[in-house]
Amino acid sequence: MSEPIDKGKFIFEGIQEGEGEGRRVIEFNPPLVIDYTIYEKKDKDTGEDNFSEDVKIMGYATLDFGMTLEMALDVEHNHLINSYNGLTENSSITDKFMQTIIYDLMHAFFHIPQDPNYNYHHWALLGWLKERADAQEND
Repeated sequence: MSEPIDKGKFIFEGIQEGEGEGRRVIEFNPPLVIDYTIYEKKDKDTGEDNFSEDVKIMGYATLDFGMTLEMALDVEHNHLINSYNGLTENSSITDKFMQTIIYDLMHAFFHIPQDPNYNYHHWALLGWLKERADAQEND
């Protein structure tokens, strides 16, 4: 695997989705720490694939309690780009990854388990984080 095109750490003390009425907020105590790396499909030096998924860019994250996440970050495979929290095709790859993680956290806490898009991934996020999160929704 080649060097990532980006790597770092997200530290979420609090995250927000929306404004005013309908705003959702999750505050974490202690803060949620997420280590991440982002790779392009092809290694620039060798031309070899960095991952098996048929997407251009993948983000990999490890949350501080050990759960891992893998997410497509190209516009063709990530439905949040051009539709969520101000994301556009021109947003930085780091912002695309951060907002995609925020979306999944919000989905885990605020969507009903009967939602067809609510899966084991969201159930696990909620289960691991509910004791250290204060989730509030302005109706």
